[in-house]
Amino acid sequence: MPRRKPLFALNSCLEVGSVGVEIMRLATLVFTVVGALCVYPAIAQTWFEFVETEELFSVNFPHAPAVEEFTYHSGYHAELPGKKYTAADTQADYSVTVVNFSPTQLTGQRAAWDLRGSVAHAAWEIRQRGGEITHDDWVQIDRIDGHQLQMINLDQTSSYIQIHWHGTRLFIVEARAAPGATPPIHFQQSLSILDEN
Repeated sequence: MPRRKPLFALNSCLEVGSVGVEIMRLATLVFTVVGALCVYPAIAQTWFEFVETEELFSVNFPHAPAVEEFTYHSGYHAELPGKKYTAADTQADYSVTVVNFSPTQLTGQRAAWDLRGSVAHAAWEIRQRGGEITHDDWVQIDRIDGHQLQMINLDQTSSYIQIHWHGTRLFIVEARAAPGATPPIHFQQSLSILDEN
């Protein structure tokens, strides 16, 4: 009886350029991608959407933020009520600052100028901290214009900042990441500015 050839020969599969090597490469790629996709949801599960109906915004935080009330000094030297919401994890410090420019705080044309210039003034204040500005440009979220800054701070941390004005409120969103950490862009992108209704 003649000897039959095996359907699958290991030696022929391992030859360079053979179908077997290509299958092994594809399997390695598939397992790598699946493994990476499994890690991201595990990290993201610890985050939650924080909704602040009083100050009209929502954003994803790693845990419930601490809230600090303070007085904000505007570009026209008005003293305005502000709130800063902060949280941190092993990757970065996260904050949302909300300043209320309500009509009862300022009057006349000065009030309009102060509010309209609030984004530029907040960006100017951030630039005064020092460090290297690596990105300085217009940005929008939910069709609301704003300004985006990225910078390497004097302590070598990186800041990712968005500033928006909507209605009578100024929103300053900042994530400050450790040197070499992955940019926490998911935090900035999670911001939603809510309507009063």
